[in-house]
Amino acid sequence: MAINKKYTPLSEAILSSFCLMIFSYFIHSGFPERIISFAALLVPAYIFGKNLQSLFDFRKTTWTLSSLLILQIYNIAGFLAGMLLAMAYRWYLGISLLPFSGPHYFIIAACMIGALEELVFRGFIQENAKRINAPFSVFFGALSHTGYKCCLFIAPLAAADIDIKFLALWTFGAGIVFGSLKHFSKSISPPLIAHVIFDLFVYAEFVHAPWWVW
Repeated sequence: MAINKKYTPLSEAILSSFCLMIFSYFIHSGFPERIISFAALLVPAYIFGKNLQSLFDFRKTTWTLSSLLILQIYNIAGFLAGMLLAMAYRWYLGISLLPFSGPHYFIIAACMIGALEELVFRGFIQENAKRINAPFSVFFGALSHTGYKCCLFIAPLAAADIDIKFLALWTFGAGIVFGSLKHFSKSISPPLIAHVIFDLFVYAEFVHAPWWVW
């Protein structure tokens, strides 16, 4: 029974990750292939719903820290981490380190997507994988998020020529940073802030949503 209690959350995290990868791979396909994408999405939706049936369940997944002062320190660290990662990413793209135009309406959607990704990958999936141990949970959350992003951009109908190796390394590295913030702060808010700030600085100049926003 103890073994089941330990590994059932991990198996749910693995299954959710796999289905999210299927979702991202097929989401840009036409029908009937797109049905596969939505069918796969039902699996993590069911798992999340089964485990998050009350506000207590949601709080247990997203915030267990009692000291608000310590949490605010980690929130500031998340803000700085998001800004530095965004500046590094913009430097890699060969554009100004800070956006000098915008923001445009798309930035609202971009930040909401980033926040949702943190709730899924650092909130639910990393928290479930923590039953094994903390370092593994940070690694697994980052790996799951990386697989999801890469499947989105290697899909047959992906409308972009992107360096998948760079995308994988970047997403995984950022995921380790976000996951570490989640682990040490015991709260979802520092990595959520970091991800939102990253998206805010990276996508502030986007007038229209890129192809990957479905």
